[in-house]
Amino acid sequence: MSSPFSANEIKEIRELFPYTENGSIYMNHAAISPLPRPVKEALDNCIEERFSGSIENFEKGEEIIDQTRNEIADYINAKPDQITFTGNTSDAISAVANGLKWNSGDEIILNTMEFPANVQPFRQLESQGVKLRFIPHRDHTITADDIRLYITPRTKLVSVSTIQYLSGYRTNLEAIGTLCRERNLLFVVDGIQALGATSINVKDCHIDALATGGHKWLMAPMGIGFLYLSKKMQGKLRPVKTGWLSVESLWELSEYDQPWLPVSSHLETGTPNLIGISGLGASLQLFRSIGLELIKKQILHLSQLIINRLEIDKKATIQLFTPRDAHLRMGIVSFSLKVYVNHEEVLTELKEKDITISSRQNYFRVSPHFYNTDQEIDNLLYQLLSIV
Repeated sequence: MSSPFSANEIKEIRELFPYTENGSIYMNHAAISPLPRPVKEALDNCIEERFSGSIENFEKGEEIIDQTRNEIADYINAKPDQITFTGNTSDAISAVANGLKWNSGDEIILNTMEFPANVQPFRQLESQGVKLRFIPHRDHTITADDIRLYITPRTKLVSVSTIQYLSGYRTNLEAIGTLCRERNLLFVVDGIQALGATSINVKDCHIDALATGGHKWLMAPMGIGFLYLSKKMQGKLRPVKTGWLSVESLWELSEYDQPWLPVSSHLETGTPNLIGISGLGASLQLFRSIGLELIKKQILHLSQLIINRLEIDKKATIQLFTPRDAHLRMGIVSFSLKVYVNHEEVLTELKEKDITISSRQNYFRVSPHFYNTDQEIDNLLYQLLSIV
């Protein structure tokens, strides 16, 4: 698989990321991304408006919010009224966990590979008698067939990550979503390690709730994310998180006993994070202008290149954790060494060379984005393997 971008196109793309001009190599997008120029400009415009502009920029703010909501809806094949802005993935999944009505004995299917953001919001339901059933991963994969074996008459909900944060395994959402629809189960998805690298079609995958934060592959500010809710899920959620914007006639300030807005609206309880929303919108517009499919192809190209280089350079000492099959991964490549190394010391040495990757649970994790280059991959791996 070759890069979909020409040398000139990559050069133009990299101009959107000024930090690259000093030779720094950053490949930790599975943790947090740099902000592209258009995102910074959107943030600056918001701040300037409050700093020396009209100050009361409510109408302009509403326009930005509507535009961003539309961008998100287009990106995941949803409708704008199914999108709720949240602070992060945990906020979004918590809204689902707390908003559903649970009975003692209800069961939720999770797996042992999940990031805690997709576990802790459900774990607190155990005090209500809800049982969490964890599927042990099989070779670091979770399939619809694995889930099928764990379904019982008490199963109410299944929740998985699109891309597993440690192994980089890419879940077959369509197969799991089809199973959940057949068994009338709610299907919740943590999309934070996928969105920005690849899109998710919530309809094709029969997703009832899709949660994400924006600071990783989506290249937005920290503290902004969103929650998609299917019509089915909207009909089941109760108003457990509310505020003054959660009612039908919000400017009837003394009329307290009002009907609640639909859940996707009333979860946005008060003053919105306009700076964060504007940055998220600018990022999605940038991705669309470059080409969503081209971005995906470039990330897959780079992750394949990492795998190829690792297997050629030190096949005897490196144990690849990420699937080799491009259909089973996206942008995360994790691997361990068959000899002991101090991971923190290695990461520190790389930092001193202006190279950033990460380590999770004794695995090195490399996560390139669409603006990274083949040459950066070669340099990174040369420096890393020279140290270890």
